[in-house]
Amino acid sequence: MLHARQLLLTLAATLAAAPLAAQHPGTIELGAFGKWTKFSDELKVDVTHKLPAENGWGFGGRVGIFLLRNLEIEADVARTKVGAAGGGDVNHTPIHAGLTYNVPLGEHSAFLLGGRWVRNGYRDEPVDFDDTGFGALAGLRLGIVRINATMDWMKAFIPGHDKYSNFGVEAGLSLLLGKTCDKTADGVTVTPSSVVLDRGERTTFTATALHCGKADEVTWTATGGDITQTGGYTAGQTPGSYTVTAANTEHNMTGSASVTIKTPPPPPPPPPPPPPMVTVARIDLRPDNARAKVNELVEFTVTVIMSDGTSHMANNCALTATGPAKVTGTSVSWSRYGAYTVTASCEGKSDQSSVEVPLEIVIYGANFAFNKDNLTAAGRDSVRAAADSLKLYPEIKIRLGGFADFVGTDAYNCNLSVRRAHTVQHTLNDFGISNDRITVAEGFGKAYPLPDDKVPQAWRDINTRTHDKGKWWDRRVDITSASRDASMTACAEVPMAKPAAPRVRKTPMPVKQP
Repeated sequence: MLHARQLLLTLAATLAAAPLAAQHPGTIELGAFGKWTKFSDELKVDVTHKLPAENGWGFGGRVGIFLLRNLEIEADVARTKVGAAGGGDVNHTPIHAGLTYNVPLGEHSAFLLGGRWVRNGYRDEPVDFDDTGFGALAGLRLGIVRINATMDWMKAFIPGHDKYSNFGVEAGLSLLLGKTCDKTADGVTVTPSSVVLDRGERTTFTATALHCGKADEVTWTATGGDITQTGGYTAGQTPGSYTVTAANTEHNMTGSASVTIKTPPPPPPPPPPPPPMVTVARIDLRPDNARAKVNELVEFTVTVIMSDGTSHMANNCALTATGPAKVTGTSVSWSRYGAYTVTASCEGKSDQSSVEVPLEIVIYGANFAFNKDNLTAAGRDSVRAAADSLKLYPEIKIRLGGFADFVGTDAYNCNLSVRRAHTVQHTLNDFGISNDRITVAEGFGKAYPLPDDKVPQAWRDINTRTHDKGKWWDRRVDITSASRDASMTACAEVPMAKPAAPRVRKTPMPVKQP
């Protein structure tokens, strides 16, 4: 018995130092145990065969190999020496062989259920015989500790006995050897490891869970969205960073993937408003004011100004004119003196210009002697002819402008030019042209002489032949219905508000001029 105890302690120390192997096919189990046996009462009274008369302790060992993941075939043998009926001792040696199923309870624990063939041997003088039967096992594996409860049902092989049964309790240590659990690859891997999604976008994750080299199941959880237990993930509506987790709770393994839900881009800016419709703002008829002679063509142009400030020439504008006008395309002429209006119409717009066709009669210097304001006989004839012409146009009002040549001072010539204008005024009165048709009588002095390139050579010859001290053509009075040119300034003027009083002629004193 002492040797048995030493062997049991040595085996226990060896098993405690060795790792526990997973229950995989090919794994070998080696174990030692102590055994307490309760023998059947039928054996305790068998004095003839000197069978066990009391319960007792013994020890044994077992060996097994896993055929499947949790199913092993195993055999064990034990030896128990107890007192025999009728005196002395008997050695009981049971041998078991059968199948044991390991029901996993955790990483290092299992519930054991088994059935086996049993052979009981009883050895002592003069006893030496065996019998067979079958048995059952129930137990727990807690790490390297194994505890079993056994029941053996034996056939009636012993003379004088019916069927009998023995009950046993085994407690010992077992080591699982051979194909051990390789945990180097244990863990959960989630694929893909990271994704970037739009709000509401869907994707699918897959997970590989390995425990001791074998694939295992996972449970999916997620933040920021919803995930199915097949790995289908739907992103939520809140942008941010989130996590998808695959977990194997049985073996405390997890794996995860990161999810980024994108912030939606800002909405596109509204389309620019359509450009404002470009319309015709106005048209511009040029020239604004024009002066022409009888039957002289006046050329007009029309510019169309758009609402966006651009402009272009118009070629389709219709021109109309007041008075005896002749319109030819963009040109207009008048066959009679007067003040007229031209109107252009196109693009739904219109514009007007004024045109003056003045009556112009010049009483030239041959009608005035040098340094004189009275008319010569020829001069009166010229004024009479002018009055006859004015009578043909009773609606026309006229303006009188007197001039002098360059000889003399500005002041003297201004006075002289006004007196000449008054002379023509009173002479027109004599020939039937009243003052209500004369708007003003002005003097311009020696300003505004006729340009030299406008003076005919024949006039120059007269000046040479008569030894004239000045330029006789600049001693003149203009009778015109035209308004004063904006570039001209009178040195003196007398508005014709009412008919002039009868004229009292005074002979001016001669003034010598340089």
